[in-house]
Formats: sequence, structure tokens, C-alpha cells
Amino acid sequence: MSHYYTTDDTAHVYQRIKHTFRGKTYIFKTDRGVFSKDAVDYGSNVLIEAVIDTVESPSDFIDMGSGYGAISVIIADHFKTKPLMVEVNRDAIDVSLENLEVNQVTGQVMERESYDVTDFRTDLYVTNPPFRVGKKVVMEILQDGFNRLNSGGLFYMVVQKKQGMPSYKKELERLFGNVEIVRKDKGYYILKAFKETKI
Repeated sequence: MSHYYTTDDTAHVYQRIKHTFRGKTYIFKTDRGVFSKDAVDYGSNVLIEAVIDTVESPSDFIDMGSGYGAISVIIADHFKTKPLMVEVNRDAIDVSLENLEVNQVTGQVMERESYDVTDFRTDLYVTNPPFRVGKKVVMEILQDGFNRLNSGGLFYMVVQKKQGMPSYKKELERLFGNVEIVRKDKGYYILKAFKETKI
């Protein structure tokens, strides 16, 4: 996969933010070089809600482009399960390791290069992709999701229409043979695909 982020060597600017989800408050450390450093973004929150409301408890899951870990921490805490968080931003990886610990979640964080040489498989794959870096990278993430899912596994992504929702929906239909919009909230769409069992 193309690397869509190069770590900036400029000074870190750390901060701690609070995010309350359904009555429980989580604390996240962020840094100047990470996505949505001042607050958990609306799209991620919609994705978290959709997964928690429509998935039965998974034994583990992959969070592709996990950032500082908000999606992984909240989903894992709710289901009491273990995330595999995959990220290319070294600054995000560093703070996400702390965020797992401070929120008392057990999980693993991997750099993309290390992840690519593993054969890890899962029943749940979630992503809030880095749309800013271009369609090619996002399409690669969709393909990776299909490849990493076991038969019967579920793929979830959040995307706005202006970010190319129709084309990503079409690609998921091509890969999985199915796709549905399970939630729409303030312009954010949650796309879900099911990896059918091979006969």
C-alpha cells in the first residue's frame, strides 16, 4: 500500500481531550500531526454508533487508519474485545498506545509496513479512511478489508457523499457482492458489506 503520511520532525504539541459516548467519558492524548486532534470527529462517532448498534460481540477487529485510537478504544471497551489498530503516522501510533492504557483497553498497534507482512484475519474490519490522500489509497483499504475478513465477516466504513460515497459503495458491491447503507447522519454515510461464505 502507498504510504500516505510521513512523520513530521517538528516539535510535538500534546493535549488531552475528553469524549463522552453514551454516558461514559474517555480520555485521549493527541498531537499536532494527527487527524482531528481537538475532538473526536463526527464521522468517527457515527461509525462507532453504527458498529455498536448492529454488530454482535466480535472476538477482535481491525481498525485501519486508526489515528490516535478513538474508534478502537470505544468499540473495544463496549464489546470487551481486542482491536488491531493499523496506522502509518508514527505520532498517532505513539499516542494511541498511551490511549489504550489510560482507557484500560487491551489491544495491538501496528505500523502499516509490519501489518502488510502478517496474515492476520478477523470477523470485523472498520475504517474512517484518509480521504485527503486520494482515492487510490482508499480503494486499497477496501481491498485490504475484503482480503482480511473471514467468511461471514463484516466491513464498515464512514464516508461523506462529497468524499466519493457512490464510487466506494460501487467498489464494495464489486468486491463483496453486496453493500448497504446502515446509517446516514448529517451527510455521513456508514457503508456495510458482508463477506459471504464460499460454498
